[in-house]
Amino acid sequence: MAKQGLTLEQKQKQRLALEQQRMLGLVLEKNDAEMAEFIDNKVNEIQALEKKSDDDNEYDNDNDERRNNDHAGEDTTPSGEVNSDGDDDTAAWYRYFANNRSRDDEYYAPTAVSEKTLQEYLADQLGELELDETQQIIAQAIVGNLEDDGYLRRSVNEIADDVTFNDGYMVDAKQVEEMLETIQTLDPPGIAARDLRECILLQLRRKPRSEDVDLAITMVEKYFDDFAAMRFDTLGRKMGVPGEKLEEVFKHHIRRGLNPYPGSAFGSRSDSSQQVTPDFDVELEEETGRLTVTLRNNIPALQISESYVLMNDRYKSSAPLSVKENKEKKQIQDAYQRASMFIEVLKQRQETLFNTMSAIVKCQRDYFLHGDERDLKPLGQQQIADMIGKDVSVVSRAVSNKYVQLPWGIKSLKSFFSEDINGSSRHEVYDDLKKLVDGEDKKHPLSDDALCDRLKEMGYKLERRTVAKYRDALKIPSSTIRRKMSR
Repeated sequence: MAKQGLTLEQKQKQRLALEQQRMLGLVLEKNDAEMAEFIDNKVNEIQALEKKSDDDNEYDNDNDERRNNDHAGEDTTPSGEVNSDGDDDTAAWYRYFANNRSRDDEYYAPTAVSEKTLQEYLADQLGELELDETQQIIAQAIVGNLEDDGYLRRSVNEIADDVTFNDGYMVDAKQVEEMLETIQTLDPPGIAARDLRECILLQLRRKPRSEDVDLAITMVEKYFDDFAAMRFDTLGRKMGVPGEKLEEVFKHHIRRGLNPYPGSAFGSRSDSSQQVTPDFDVELEEETGRLTVTLRNNIPALQISESYVLMNDRYKSSAPLSVKENKEKKQIQDAYQRASMFIEVLKQRQETLFNTMSAIVKCQRDYFLHGDERDLKPLGQQQIADMIGKDVSVVSRAVSNKYVQLPWGIKSLKSFFSEDINGSSRHEVYDDLKKLVDGEDKKHPLSDDALCDRLKEMGYKLERRTVAKYRDALKIPSSTIRRKMSR
């Protein structure tokens, strides 16, 4: 009889373990907003499960001890700080704020966040300026003509004509140019540039003045063709500075410190209606280079109800039970175990999500410090899985439909992953492809075959169709259209 009871108990534990794994996979796939409804449904479904209320601190210490001993009423996530493995002298720290709060904390329901478009972000800043009616109309026209990457590719004459004929305000190119200069002082730096050269100069001129910054400005302002082709020895001869020095200036003050696509961190106008709730916040402390990772605190604290704690204790004794009592005992223990299992699953979910985000920040540290997508390294989900000691399928669920709030916008966790292309990330290939097109002879633009050959010379083993796909992703027209546009 004892053997039969032991076998039944083992089968029950195996069933619960399988159910726990299945449940963990399910909750990992859900984002913060989806979890609120899911938890409400589980509280209604599992009778032994309840949310902690404000007056739970009136429970006696014995009940609290029983909950803690059974792992039923504990916080669903730990808290602590982990030092990064960054390879520079500036320590980055990752802080986790425990998801479940103490009993007297106030609970805040999740609030949906709308990902602002670049146009909305600029409109907020323009609203703080003292502009007259005509200036406001010109500003709206300029902002409305910005492309998703943050560039203005229509001329001031064309915009002046638009305002004059469409809006009924008589303005000239000089007025548009003056307002454009005002908009170019707004954030993000480099916004409303008309080409890459102007974009880089706008950002460099915001940097604190130094000898290196002055060298960078001179390179871009006076010798852009040599700069774009990265001919540092030629630049050195023209500027009377060692080429190695100029290459170092480029690496530290341009490549790492600037963003050639200042609008890229914002949602496109076609996606502006999408409502997302960021699951994480990553903040940078400029003075120390400290990065803080926060898993948002939107899941309510759960516990096993006091009545089920008491009834479960009652049936722990070895006293003989009637058939009715045995049936009741099974129902109570089943509800108790399901509630306990669900609380444990939430704890594992929060730990997994936080560990996943922390690992991403460690791997993509340069990006989180500078916001430059060229700093994104090749990263696969298997690498993160190895770091946190989980299966890659767990990481796939953990990053699915999850977002992080950054100082420069909201990013999808999936955007931090990209395939390795000969030791480089797709973002680096995009950057070099864009440079090739920006530096081409506009009257004789490079075909996709020619771009493919140039990229191969730079070490990228890509097929022509892949180059064409990347060109389309960057919204660069074909060579035929570019040739017509240059006439």
